[in-house]
Amino acid sequence: MNILYFDTTQDWIQILVANHSAESGLTSLAELTETTPKESSYKLVEMIRLGLEMANIQKPDLILVASGPGSFTGIRITVTTARDLAQLWKIPVLGIDSLEAYLVGIKDKSSDKGSSLLCLDGKQGKYYVKYNHGFEFSESYDLTPETIESKIKTNEWTPNNWYYTGNLPKFYTETATKIEATNLNLSSILEYSLKHYFNTELNKNDYLSLLPNYIRGTYVDHK
Repeated sequence: MNILYFDTTQDWIQILVANHSAESGLTSLAELTETTPKESSYKLVEMIRLGLEMANIQKPDLILVASGPGSFTGIRITVTTARDLAQLWKIPVLGIDSLEAYLVGIKDKSSDKGSSLLCLDGKQGKYYVKYNHGFEFSESYDLTPETIESKIKTNEWTPNNWYYTGNLPKFYTETATKIEATNLNLSSILEYSLKHYFNTELNKNDYLSLLPNYIRGTYVDHK
C-alpha cells in the first residue's frame, strides 16, 4: 500500500510518500520539507506532485494528514487538498491531531518514557496544548498562559520533556525544545497515523469524513 502524508498546519510544508506492507513494514519513498510561512496555498500541490514523482508512483492508496490545531489557513489548505485528492483518486483519507503527531514525531526526546508538554503558539495570547504521559495523551486544549502555568504549579501536569513553537513560553524551562520542520520524524508520525487508520471503520475514511480540527471554533469571532 502506497501512502501520502502531508501537513501545512504550521509554518511549513511536510510531505512523505511511503510504502507499507505486512512483510517489510514502512518504507520511505520520498520526503520533502520546507519552511514556508504563508506560501502553502500555491506550493503544496506542486510539492505533492514532486513527491509522487520522486517515489515513482502515479497515485497513493491512502492519504494521511495532520488536520490541526494550528494556523486557520494552514488547516484549511491541508484538509481541502486532502479531501479533493481523495475524491479525485477515490481513495480513503484520515486526519490526525497535529499536536499528537508532533509529540510522536519529535526526534530529540530524551526518553520515550516519562511525560511531555507541547504548547503550539496559537496567537491571540493563547496556546494549543497537549500533555502526554507514556502512551496516554490528554485532549488538545486552547489555553491561556495562566491556565497552563496553574496546571504545572499544582502538579496536574508534571512534564519531563518540554516542547513549543514560536517564542519560548515564560512558564517553560530554558532547556525546552523548539519544534521546527527539521526536527520532526515523519516516518514515526506516519507509522502512528497508520495504527489509527487500521483501527477505524472503513466507512469513516472517505473524503466527506475528513474535518478540520480548529478547536477555537469560528475564527471570525476572534477577529
